[in-house]
Amino acid sequence: MGSFLKRISANKKVRAVFALFLAICTGQFVCGCRTDFKPLPPKEARSYQSILAWSHQNGMPGAILLVQTPETNFVGSAGWADVKLRIPMRPDNEFHVASITKLFVGVTAAKLQREGLLNADLSITNYLPQSVTDHITNSDQITVRELLRMQSGIYNFTDNPRWQFRYLMNHHGDWPPMRCLKYAYDKPARFPPGKGWEYNNSNFILLGLIIEKVSDHPVAAEIRKQLLDPLQITNTYYELAEQPRGQLAHGYENLFGKRTDVTKWTVSVPGVAGMVSTASDLAIAIRAICGTNGFLDAPTRELLRSEVRPESSYAGSRDSVYPVLGYDWGISYRRAVDDNKIPVSEAPVFFGHEGDGIGSLCFAFHNPKDDITIVYFGSNTLMGLPLHSNRSWKFQHELLEKSLFELAVEQTHDLRSPASADSADKK
Repeated sequence: MGSFLKRISANKKVRAVFALFLAICTGQFVCGCRTDFKPLPPKEARSYQSILAWSHQNGMPGAILLVQTPETNFVGSAGWADVKLRIPMRPDNEFHVASITKLFVGVTAAKLQREGLLNADLSITNYLPQSVTDHITNSDQITVRELLRMQSGIYNFTDNPRWQFRYLMNHHGDWPPMRCLKYAYDKPARFPPGKGWEYNNSNFILLGLIIEKVSDHPVAAEIRKQLLDPLQITNTYYELAEQPRGQLAHGYENLFGKRTDVTKWTVSVPGVAGMVSTASDLAIAIRAICGTNGFLDAPTRELLRSEVRPESSYAGSRDSVYPVLGYDWGISYRRAVDDNKIPVSEAPVFFGHEGDGIGSLCFAFHNPKDDITIVYFGSNTLMGLPLHSNRSWKFQHELLEKSLFELAVEQTHDLRSPASADSADKK
C-alpha cells in the first residue's frame, strides 16, 4: 500500500485522478442517502406511458419501456438517445444491457450441460488452469453450480478499491477477463462455498472462462450459437467481439455533479456484461427462457429447476411454470408483492435479470403464470460513480419495478375477471 501511495504522489496525472476518485467517493457517501423523487402518478390515473415519463422526469436522460401481456402490447420511449445532439429516444434503439448478459451466459451453460460438455456439480478446478485456481480461495471446493447460484464465496473484484480507481483512470482501455479477475486474487472468502449468497461479478467471469474452455468458442460465439441464432434475434450482439447492428442509445453518469456521456467507456467483460440489445429482442429472449413456449426442452427446463433451494423460503415452488427456484443459471426473480407472508404460490413472480452498469439501468422480466413480459431501459444509473447508492435502489426496486408489476398484474387480472367480461358484453 505504501508503494501505491508513493506512485500517486509522484505522478501529477495520477494525483489528479485519485483526487477526483476521492471526491466522488466522498460525494457518494454524503449524497447516497438522498432518495427523493417526484411522486408517481396516482394509481387511478397510472399508465405505462405515464410511468415511462415519470422515469424521465426523475433523472433518466432517455428511457424505453415495453410491456406485453395477452391483452396489451405497449412499447414507448421518452427523452433523448443523444442529449448533446438532441436526438430523441426511439423504442428500437439499442442499449447496453449490463448484467442482463449473465442470463444469456447462464442459460448457455445449461445448454452445454445438456450436451454433455459441462458438469455443474464438478469443482471449478476441473475446468480452469492452475494459474487461476491457485489464486482463488477454496477453489477445489467450489462447484460450477455455486458460481451459477452466486454461492461460491469468492471475493467480488468490483468491490476492490484498486479496481475502481484504475477503471476510472483508464475507462477506455482494454479490460479482458483476466485483467479484472486479478483484483479478486488471493482474497479471503466471503463465506464457505454453498453456505451463503452474494451477488458477485467474479463468479461469472470464471463461468465465462469455463464456457470458452468446454465449447472451444469465445463466449460471444457460443451465446449466438445456443440462443441468439435459434431465437432469430437480429439486433443483439457482444460489444467489441461482434459488429454493431443498429443505433446505440447513449448512456450517462453523474461524475462530480456533472452529467458525463459514458457511452464509449469500456463495459465488455465476457461473462459479466458487454451485450447490447433492444427492448423487442430482450422480450423475445426472456419469454423463451422464462416462459413456457417450448424453446427450452423439458430436460433443460428441469435442469434449471434441478432442486429445491432450502435457503430461499419463498423463492419458488415445484410449480412447473417456474424456471428456477432462486437465483440460478443466470436467472433471477422478483415478487410483485412485498409482503413475504403471502406464499409464493399466491403472489405473482417475475423471472429474468436486471442490469445496472455504466450509463445503463435496465431489466427484463417475465411472469409465466400471467404471461406478462416487461423490459425497461434508462440511460443513467442515478448512483454516481464509482459506488451504488440508496437512491438507485429505491428508484429501481421500490418505485419503478413495483409500479410496473402492480399495473401489469392488476390490468391482466381485471381483464380476465368475469365482472370485466360481463361489463364488456354490456357495452
